Amino acid sequence: MRKSLLTIALFTAVSGFAQDKVQCTATTKAGNQCKTTAWNNSTLCWRHNPEYVKKDANPTVVCSGTTKTKENCKQKTTHPSGVCHHHRPKN
Repeated sequence: MRKSLLTIALFTAVSGFAQDKVQCTATTKAGNQCKTTAWNNSTLCWRHNPEYVKKDANPTVVCSGTTKTKENCKQKTTHPSGVCHHHRPKN
């Protein structure tokens, strides 16, 4: 186990993977340092970064597919096609 952790640590340090994330430098309301990870060469996490823009989520809709008994499907989905995972074609 120790050898595998050492290998992972060495790999992340060499590959530059660990350089993309750092601990947020902002302070919480209680005066403690924020423990959330900051990404993309920033020193602030998403919560403290004033330039953060939340991605638009697809609206939840009822599936437009039909069941084996020819009834409307009642599953909800956010997939852009408007069809739940049961009724989407399998690739």
